[in-house]
Amino acid sequence: MVYESAEIHPHIIDILYSKVSYIHNYTDTRYFVIERNITVLLDPDLEKIAVQSRQRLIQEFAEKHATLGERARRIPVEAARKIAEKYSCPLQIATVAYILDMDGITSIRTAVKLLSHELFRRESIGEGVPNLPGNVQEFAVEEGRWIYYIYGRFSREFEVKIRELANLESVVDEDHPPVEKAISLMNARIKVAEAFLLPVVQTWFKDHTRGTSEELLLFLGPAITDWNETTLRAKLNRMKRRAQALFRRLDAIISSASDSLTMDEYSKRINNLIDELDKNINDLSHKAVAHLILHIAPRPTGARGDRSRYVQIGTGSTRGNKAEPDMVSPFDFLERDIRLAKRRSGEEREQYLKERIARVIKVLKYSGNDSVSGAIQCLQEITERFKIQGIDMPRSIESLKGAFANVRPEESDTTATEQVYSFVEEYILSA
Repeated sequence: MVYESAEIHPHIIDILYSKVSYIHNYTDTRYFVIERNITVLLDPDLEKIAVQSRQRLIQEFAEKHATLGERARRIPVEAARKIAEKYSCPLQIATVAYILDMDGITSIRTAVKLLSHELFRRESIGEGVPNLPGNVQEFAVEEGRWIYYIYGRFSREFEVKIRELANLESVVDEDHPPVEKAISLMNARIKVAEAFLLPVVQTWFKDHTRGTSEELLLFLGPAITDWNETTLRAKLNRMKRRAQALFRRLDAIISSASDSLTMDEYSKRINNLIDELDKNINDLSHKAVAHLILHIAPRPTGARGDRSRYVQIGTGSTRGNKAEPDMVSPFDFLERDIRLAKRRSGEEREQYLKERIARVIKVLKYSGNDSVSGAIQCLQEITERFKIQGIDMPRSIESLKGAFANVRPEESDTTATEQVYSFVEEYILSA
């Protein structure tokens, strides 16, 4: 589709008479139609770029799956076992974490945290990974591909695109910006969000059953911002509002070019995004999530220490005052959940905490523990983390073991959960 020049008001043609060289520097003009110095992004060509991006992603994942799987089998067992013992994670997760650290993608701690988080997530939605070495290995390799890609190639390519985009974004802070600059910026944002990010978003949802937009943002966000999960979660709604503010600013600039079907189409597209971003995080469309990811990424700090009302300049605080510790081992999650349980009462608190304890017991079984040893580890960790004084731990352990005396194997997890809950209730919640 090529727009006729008659669609553009003559007054606008006069304004845009001079060449706009930076448009050609930023974009590949094969995917655009340039009329009277207005660059119009065409949807069919945008989809063509997106399809190419999606095909590259699928090919890379297939190659990485084979590579990670083969390398995981060659990792020294003793090295992986030390990681598994230190972080209370399955041996199969430890082997993939070892590779990610060895290749400089993430630290072992971060890799174990990310893999364990996904293991917990699947368990929480009833899609748990069967507790068999082969199944856990397949899970670790599949999720390891995502960590390898997001913290590796994706982050590097995205950083380059953000740096290029930042050169165009100064238009939103100008008092009287020319329309062609706003169009150029909108074209650039659409190309990055919908041709580069959208295929990644769609593939992630395909690979992560019943995953939510917030979970995707909390997975991608730390890789592109260096913020921890708590900081990122606190900033999501603010970033959503700032994205809307930027789109409203662009709409105001573009709408000044009246009597143009081309400008009307851009304005309609912008207002659709503004309306979409009004929704709750988990109700956003995949396209809106892609645009939000683009807006979350901090822009490079300029030589003048520039600040903008619309985009994040610099990385900001990477840690700040954390509301909770980084989640790595199952006991990190258990400690957090016990503290959160204090805000609840009665049956609601009991149900909430038993669900969380049962999840920890199940994850510990992935590491080769039975229900009894998993429950004992929980008691020991809780005592240490909450600094419980005056407790006779050997006696508590013997009492716990006694509770399993006449318990059938299929009921052992429930008994373990009950014993840990009773311990927490007696020494923490009722103390």
